[in-house]
Amino acid sequence: MSPFTPTLRLHDRYVLRERIGLGGMSEVWRADDEVLHRPVAVKALATQLAADPQLRATIQREARAAARLTHPNVTQVYDYGEATLPDGSLVPYLVMELVEGRTLADRLTTGPLAWPEAVRVAGQVAAALAAAHRIGVVHRDVKPGNVMLTETGAKVLDFGIATLAGPRHPLAGQTGELMMGTPAYFAPERMTPGPANPASDVYALGALLYRTLTGRAPLPVQTWEDVLDVQARRTPVPPLRVSGLPADIAELTLACLSPDPARRPTAARLATRFGSGQPADPPTAILPTLARPEHPPTLIERAPAAVRPVPAAVPQRPAARSNRLLGVLVAAGVALLLGLVGMLALDDSGNPPAAQRTTEAPVPESTAESSGPASATAEPSAPTTAPAPVTLRQLAAAFADVLAEAESRGEIDRDTASDLREKAAELDRGKPKDRAKRLAELRERVADAADDGRIGTDTAARLQDLLTAYAQSQGGRGDEG
Repeated sequence: MSPFTPTLRLHDRYVLRERIGLGGMSEVWRADDEVLHRPVAVKALATQLAADPQLRATIQREARAAARLTHPNVTQVYDYGEATLPDGSLVPYLVMELVEGRTLADRLTTGPLAWPEAVRVAGQVAAALAAAHRIGVVHRDVKPGNVMLTETGAKVLDFGIATLAGPRHPLAGQTGELMMGTPAYFAPERMTPGPANPASDVYALGALLYRTLTGRAPLPVQTWEDVLDVQARRTPVPPLRVSGLPADIAELTLACLSPDPARRPTAARLATRFGSGQPADPPTAILPTLARPEHPPTLIERAPAAVRPVPAAVPQRPAARSNRLLGVLVAAGVALLLGLVGMLALDDSGNPPAAQRTTEAPVPESTAESSGPASATAEPSAPTTAPAPVTLRQLAAAFADVLAEAESRGEIDRDTASDLREKAAELDRGKPKDRAKRLAELRERVADAADDGRIGTDTAARLQDLLTAYAQSQGGRGDEG
């Protein structure tokens, strides 16, 4: 029985209205955000997911990672909370963008899509995955039920936390990892313990597109036993026979389903081809993770009788507005921001960075996408090089971008990229006095990887340049006093 009912108030802010989805380990409610006056979706996870403190910490970490990404084809995560029930148990919940439409799974109950539409949807899903993979976020449960078809295109639901509400596979609990997903879309390598791999999302996308084109899964897999059986038998994927489907798209779809992750195309390549040559990603903002003050356990309270409902029924589109605003701010204030960034110790204080960054080169969005005086006056000439990173967070993000690009070109092995990305992300942890040592160690790791042939010389040089540029920016700020 659900612990939630209509008119319940969460965090003294979100008032539940009606349940719009129910699964084995989660339920989704339409709710009103009474602070920002907008409709939102509240996804409450089962209480057993909160019983284990380690699992609860993982849920928070996954939600925090997903909240850093805004993209037109991604459902935005707004907030995370934990509601305390009268019996003392906790219910973790996420507050997300409310998306109107129907899932691809619902659409497929009436049969496959025409191939141009199927490829267009797959291209939008691929664009969302490419943007997420660039910042180290892997979905891990791409399937038709997690793709929403809206008037403005497809949106991928539940980035970072989809697998928390899915069935566990037989190895769950043996490795300390969250090994969940959906059998028919489960990449073979995921049956072996190991870190999340972007190539696993590509496999799932290939299975999704295959089913969207043909109406059936590429392999006869419904249970975890079927997954093991298909792997043992090495069952081949039947060729795609869809009238009018371009041969290269059929080949790419089958390549996604290769048992060898290294032979699969990247999500960025799929987005470009399936999008008929359009860029893999529109301008995408990576939002900083802001330190949130500690608060007492959230209570569930009955909403007062005279709660004023929010009149808006159509979900807002914060991603588009925030991207346009971000372009104006970057264009008009980048020089000022670089001069006002705080001392190195601020990286350890928990304060947000002075400026947000985009995953593309720091060029403001085209004025063709917006109009009015702000966009007309704020567009400078496009810089040819990215500004030097002035905070450790910016340095880590720049490292991640270079590594992702190198991975897509096959210039670095996946383990080395993962190691360097992780070490870069750890630079702003611990005491400020230890940071110089960690920076030197990272520089040494890059040099060792280049010497061993595990990373291309051009990529190694770009990473070393980033470290040098960061060091010079710190010296410059110190001279300014």
